[in-house]
Amino acid sequence: MKKGLLILASLGAFGFSAAGEIKNPIVKKLLEKGVITKEEAVELDKETPVFSKSKKLKFGGKAYIGYTFTDKNNGADAGNFEVRRGYFVTKYYFNKKDHFRFTFDVSWQYHKEKDTEGKEISLKVKHLYLYKDISNFIPGTGFELGITHTPWLDYEEHSGWWFRSISKTFYEASDGAHLLPSADAGIDFKTKFEHFSAEYGIFDGEGYDHIGRADKGNKPNKPMLEGRVTWHVLGGGKKKPKPLSQTYANISLHALNSYNHRGSDYDFSVLQFHAVYNQPAFLIAGQYLQANWDDPNAKDNDGKGYSFNFELRPFLNNKLAFLGRYDKWDARGSSYDRKMYIYGVAWHMNKYVTWIINGITVDYENDSTKDYQKYMITAELHY
Repeated sequence: MKKGLLILASLGAFGFSAAGEIKNPIVKKLLEKGVITKEEAVELDKETPVFSKSKKLKFGGKAYIGYTFTDKNNGADAGNFEVRRGYFVTKYYFNKKDHFRFTFDVSWQYHKEKDTEGKEISLKVKHLYLYKDISNFIPGTGFELGITHTPWLDYEEHSGWWFRSISKTFYEASDGAHLLPSADAGIDFKTKFEHFSAEYGIFDGEGYDHIGRADKGNKPNKPMLEGRVTWHVLGGGKKKPKPLSQTYANISLHALNSYNHRGSDYDFSVLQFHAVYNQPAFLIAGQYLQANWDDPNAKDNDGKGYSFNFELRPFLNNKLAFLGRYDKWDARGSSYDRKMYIYGVAWHMNKYVTWIINGITVDYENDSTKDYQKYMITAELHY
């Protein structure tokens, strides 16, 4: 029995001991009950650290769960419950800033073998990197090395478009500009000051879900250079903002060049301007984007467009939001010209759960067979 209780205490440990003081509450209770001796308690307390109170190991994540009904202009309508995304994040800190991060990415997608087999849950690694602070050498700067963030999308999703659970940003969405994802293999530098921030790096250039992709030719992989600079007009550049309680205004420039993109004979480049203004009662954001890729088979990704989105938060201490977004993409291939409208209402129930009811309308200007409407109910979970 005593041995079993010692094992239980080891598994349920909650702290470290120092100078003979018992900090593990389970060990302390066993000692108080006379189940173990003082010497056993001290020894056990030394050997059983807990991570729930550890400053070194941290867990977190988010999930997007809901129901979507799709009304297609050409094809069968469909309605499904969905686990759209799940992110499980683990960080281990070596000191106050330096850490290792590992992120599992759970997604809902069509079966890899055959679309007619329906959808399946896919598990991928989205982030796996070392973060190293180098502010002693370059003020306000650190870097990620491994499968890292890329300079644009994480910034926009935490400043201008807060509803990733219902749609990706204009830059990434398949019916927006449909360019690149938010993570890639490479090295990503981050510089942060109160009124200025920048993110810049060298990457493989295909995205974390297509590392080494060469589907447009046989050229060997060459790197992608990408960067973002942001003027934080009202300050706040050192931390991610809290839109329901803070006021901020940012103006950003984003650019990249991917050499021999996706194995082709052509380089791919992007130039983007973005601005956002937020106060607790509302948010307004807009961007203009131009992408150039001369590959004759890449008529979808070569083009220009713009996006505008807003939130109005008039009720419940800004926790109830009316939201809208308009995307316009003009591609080199005219059959890919499209518009997307997003509209809905969100209720931030608490810091863990946000409920969203929304619709999405997609209009392909020269190919109505691709048009559709979506009606969605979403629970966005943070933990």
